[in-house]
Amino acid sequence: MHVLQMLPSLTVGGVERGVLDLTKGLLQRGHRVSVVSSGGPLVGPLTRLGAAHHQLPVHDKFPLTAWRCLPSLSRLIQDTDIDVVHARSRAPAWIGWAAARRTQRPFVTTAHGFYRPHPLSRVMVWGRLVIAPSAALGDYLVQQFGLRRDRLRVIPRGVDLEAFAFQPPPDHDGPWRIGLVGRLTPLKGHEVALHACARLRRQGLPVRLCLAGDAPHSPRREMLDDLAASLGLQDAVEWLGLRYDIPELIASMDVVVVPSQYPESFGRGVVEAQAVGRPVVASRLGGLSELIEDGQTGLLVPPSDPEALARAVARFCHDAPLRARCVEAARRRVESDYPLDRMVEHTLAVYDECLNRPRVLIWKLGALGDVVLASPSLRAVRHHFPNGRISLVVGRAAHEVVARCPHLDDIVLYDPARKDRGARGAARFVRRLRQEAFDLSLDLQNSRRTHLMSWLAGIPVRAGYRRKFGWLLNRGVRLPRVVLAPVAHQHYLLRQAGLSTDGDALEVWPSEQDAQAVTDMLPRALLGSDEPLVGVHPGGSGRWRTKRWDLERWAQVCDALGARGVRVIVTGGPDEAELGERLRARTKMAPLMAVGKTSVMELACLIKRCAVFIAQDSSPLHLAAAVGTPAIALFGPTDPARHLPPRFRGAVLYKRVFCSPCYSPRCRTVTHACMKRIGVDEVVAAVLRLLQR
Repeated sequence: MHVLQMLPSLTVGGVERGVLDLTKGLLQRGHRVSVVSSGGPLVGPLTRLGAAHHQLPVHDKFPLTAWRCLPSLSRLIQDTDIDVVHARSRAPAWIGWAAARRTQRPFVTTAHGFYRPHPLSRVMVWGRLVIAPSAALGDYLVQQFGLRRDRLRVIPRGVDLEAFAFQPPPDHDGPWRIGLVGRLTPLKGHEVALHACARLRRQGLPVRLCLAGDAPHSPRREMLDDLAASLGLQDAVEWLGLRYDIPELIASMDVVVVPSQYPESFGRGVVEAQAVGRPVVASRLGGLSELIEDGQTGLLVPPSDPEALARAVARFCHDAPLRARCVEAARRRVESDYPLDRMVEHTLAVYDECLNRPRVLIWKLGALGDVVLASPSLRAVRHHFPNGRISLVVGRAAHEVVARCPHLDDIVLYDPARKDRGARGAARFVRRLRQEAFDLSLDLQNSRRTHLMSWLAGIPVRAGYRRKFGWLLNRGVRLPRVVLAPVAHQHYLLRQAGLSTDGDALEVWPSEQDAQAVTDMLPRALLGSDEPLVGVHPGGSGRWRTKRWDLERWAQVCDALGARGVRVIVTGGPDEAELGERLRARTKMAPLMAVGKTSVMELACLIKRCAVFIAQDSSPLHLAAAVGTPAIALFGPTDPARHLPPRFRGAVLYKRVFCSPCYSPRCRTVTHACMKRIGVDEVVAAVLRLLQR
């Protein structure tokens, strides 16, 4: 695996040292590591580990600079075969996200701060998976940025226990050395430490405040110097400058303080001090409170409270048993909970999940029958991605068909008529998809609308048939030049997109309750007899009236079959109750009526009980093919070569006329000849042949 880590610069800091720690662990396990930054003093240690460093101005927040970096970073990702792009700060994350999307690579982020919920900070939760070094920061990202918990991975930073070996404190002699290691920012609480130091000296406790990590001649340093002078601490403050020998630096302290005034994402200084064996006093804030059990592994104090900080430091100085007990317990906890190897392994698990457990989104917004015809494709995608998370976007009307589909992990309902209506509804729906962080979009719907929504959702790999605006797809497939049946049409797309297929057998997944409901619906005398049951479905799409056979002819078929000792049951949807009543009024043999009495899956169970099923070109015909019931298919304005379900058992009645197939919901000749030429006698004869067979 080749991992690309991105950060603003390689200077001294927790993020930078975390990059080096992770790089070391990855290289030891045989992986390749590249790092992109604007450079810094840690480039040498990084390259000596064996990693490659590429210098780009990714620290610059100016949009034009980021835009200029994008081509270079994209070429780097492609030329060096990067597998995962891992961004660890906001400015590099914007460039990394765009380059990862352009090169179709997984994008991972690690949040290192309690960012304000500003639009420019939201890129830190756009990772396929988002790493937070503490549960406190993870909760913050969920609450303030809307990050889904299933995309959050809490991975505390690790400590190299060999580099930060335990060093017993020497016998105390002279002033107590109080250490504070951190950048000179108001967030780190240097003023609080100075005021606490002044209080301790006024109480007669000899202390010396040792500050490491400053920036000489900066306004911040001058301000702190002035504060120390005003407090009379000129001789009690020791400026240690930028230090790279952190273990030795910590070992030279008697007590380490972390008086942060803003929530820390983790608190590397705490666990490193605990590893070396020095007692720690920290603010009860953010991730710091997760690292210290007050009174057991250290002491916690309220933030921005110099008096509380002074009391805690004095408590450690005066209570040697407490100091020893906290040091010993803290070292044991660091060894068990924060070793570097654990952080590396958990981060590798994130990379592995991104590469080997993709999130796949399949689009199929068609009618009920179209969704049934997509079942072989759903099965093929699951077999191709056995460990992936597969979701299907489907309309409300067809939701029941796939509600129990074993090939899916999730169903995403798209309801443009109600909840997702209009531009605002579509925008909300796209935001929902973006939160899911899908890796691959497979568009079986083949519409410009679904192409656009997958592009707006930020899905890096988008496969589908090319139409207008083909740039919305980056794995577009040209439409085949020959006419293909629906399943073959989908399989052609899957194969061109690099996926294997798994046969063309249709599937539906009714429950035991669905089957029992049908049993309870049928007359008891019919359940125990050998009398054949034939289902007829005179309805269908209200929009496609041209597909329907004349209702009088349906009544004649029911009577002809009834006269021959065949029981007939009429099926239909809830909105076809009036149609069922009109048919009943035209019949003499009183067929069983199930119109409006079944759900979709109950209808599938009812069709399975039939010896033969008769329907026009509509979804029940596909259900019959899925459950294996022989059927009589009546085709008129549509072509059975394109719409007949695969593995169809039965007979097709299709009368080609000069204008067929017209694919028009209104008959242009007004004669409806294609359907009227199908005679009652030939339908009855076809049913009897199937019953005899």
